[in-house]
Amino acid sequence: MPRPVRRVVPMAGALTLALSLAACGGGSSGSGSASEPPTDGVLTVGLLNDIGQPADPDVYYAGNGLAVTTNVYEGLLTYQPGTDSPTLAPALATAWEASADNTTFTLHLQEGVTFHDGTPFTSAAIKPSFDRRTAVDGGPAYMVADVASVETPDDLTAVIHLSAPNSAFLDYLASPYGPKMMSPTGLAANAGDDADQTYLTTHDLGTGPYQLTAAQVDQRYQLTAYDGYWGGDPTFTTVDLPVYSDVSALQLALDEGTIDAIVGALPSQAQSSYAKDDSKSTYQLPTFQVALMQLNSNRPFFAGTDARLAMRAALDVPALVKQNLSGKAADATGMYGRGMLEGDSLSTEHDPSLLADYVGTLPADQKSLVIGFTAGATDDQQVANVVAAQLQAIGVRATVQSYPTSQVYSWADDPANAPDVFFTTGTWPDAGNPYLWGHVFWDLTGGLNYLQCGDDRVATTLTDALRTGDPAAYLQAGQLEEATGCYTNLAYVNDAVVTQPWLTGVAEAHDVATPYTLQFDRLGVAAS
Repeated sequence: MPRPVRRVVPMAGALTLALSLAACGGGSSGSGSASEPPTDGVLTVGLLNDIGQPADPDVYYAGNGLAVTTNVYEGLLTYQPGTDSPTLAPALATAWEASADNTTFTLHLQEGVTFHDGTPFTSAAIKPSFDRRTAVDGGPAYMVADVASVETPDDLTAVIHLSAPNSAFLDYLASPYGPKMMSPTGLAANAGDDADQTYLTTHDLGTGPYQLTAAQVDQRYQLTAYDGYWGGDPTFTTVDLPVYSDVSALQLALDEGTIDAIVGALPSQAQSSYAKDDSKSTYQLPTFQVALMQLNSNRPFFAGTDARLAMRAALDVPALVKQNLSGKAADATGMYGRGMLEGDSLSTEHDPSLLADYVGTLPADQKSLVIGFTAGATDDQQVANVVAAQLQAIGVRATVQSYPTSQVYSWADDPANAPDVFFTTGTWPDAGNPYLWGHVFWDLTGGLNYLQCGDDRVATTLTDALRTGDPAAYLQAGQLEEATGCYTNLAYVNDAVVTQPWLTGVAEAHDVATPYTLQFDRLGVAAS
């Protein structure tokens, strides 16, 4: 399977524990004054840093820009909003069936949908949208790589045939990075010599509730309600997305009422402050983001499985999470993501003596290691510092070092020169399927196995599970991975959403697979 390359997000991202915990007071160190609701239909949501790539769903493959791509474009399926586990839900397809062998998927489509250029959405749009994704060949192209053909018995029915069994295919269609439907007329008219990529830097060809009407890199993005949207008229006719390069300026804009909401972009130290001020509303909304530790078997300190397992056992994970991530996360309970696999659990027990005993066997010149984190990720740095202090207490010379994102991705080609340990709290898989989780984090070709530590049996087991969707196979893969000691889930990380108190529908506008954004058409204004 093609390698889905994903991202590390060096932003402190969210608040704590549960799905929608009713909005409670919040506010930073700001003025403690609430803004008045807009009378012009404009919602302003601040972005921390530019989205980094064109708002083209076949190109865009990070976090911040989901606020654009998932409000302008729609896929065939989505995930149910307002829940803490992945549940497939209708989007442009109202119903679906999968064949027993996971090679044929029949979709029944929504009637009365039009693209933003006015052309109707029918089953005939599916293949051109898939073909365009293949032609662009960006990171998410792997999701349609196995599509052999698309039959269109009528305008509202499509039958997708795959070249190989894939039990995760419906999750591909529901993923925020999954194939979005684009106007075949528009694709043909604006193809140019780059498969519409130039055109889609400042325009769109979607069916979503909003159209892209401004895209000024490093300054702002603007969405305008599409008058012909099949799902009805949203409360907000315009959504402005100004870009802030500094989190303090972003918070000040919220405090002063210049912006109406921040989604998933607050550092941990700001979150408790907002939770104490009645002039703002705060929400803690679950995502697939995870805090994790990876160990490097290509370096001497953790070359042996026993050493890696001893390191995992040395961590008092609940205490570590409470001390460093209590404002944004809940203890992880399994090897997979939040709510992905029933029966998923962790078997490792806390026992610091194992690591102390291992260190005691090492000669003096081998009692050193490097703990890495992504530059700019203050929460990751805090975790790394705490663990380094614990290691130093048992005689290890532990050095904490930051690395730019580009260098993190380069480690897969040279893991011997990567750090011994890596912590991150800002990464997630493409969709809510256990295959996507295991493949990207555990396979050596998965994209997020940064330190290239693993066991080929895990990849083989995951590949078998992908064909059948058998939960027992996924549980076996997780057990095999845990036995390597290469990868440890520490916590499930949430989106911190802080808004002006008049904004309603926030929890219902968020889904677990799509961090850093809300479905803006689901938001409203509280009655005065």
